[in-house]
Amino acid sequence: MSETVKVLPLGGHHEYAAEVHEGNQTTEHRVVFAQDLLDDLVIADADESALVVEAVKYMLQEVPSAGLPHDIDLEDVRSRDAGFVPELRARLTS
Repeated sequence: MSETVKVLPLGGHHEYAAEVHEGNQTTEHRVVFAQDLLDDLVIADADESALVVEAVKYMLQEVPSAGLPHDIDLEDVRSRDAGFVPELRARLTS
């Protein structure tokens, strides 16, 4: 199924709202991450909005949008999935 992910920055540092459209369903999520994630990606001037889009799309490979939590901390994803950072790096540099 095809999904569309739209992101908007929120007031906090590295904090975004993500709206996921999957089929005729729309879900909303709050996505946060630490500077450490950007540092580990080793991408100069990484586009944070693109990072959030690709991170959410990565998670959608495993679970439908309705299964994603409202609050998503990318550090939790990174700690559970050793392939997360390398896959994000590949997506953001291709």
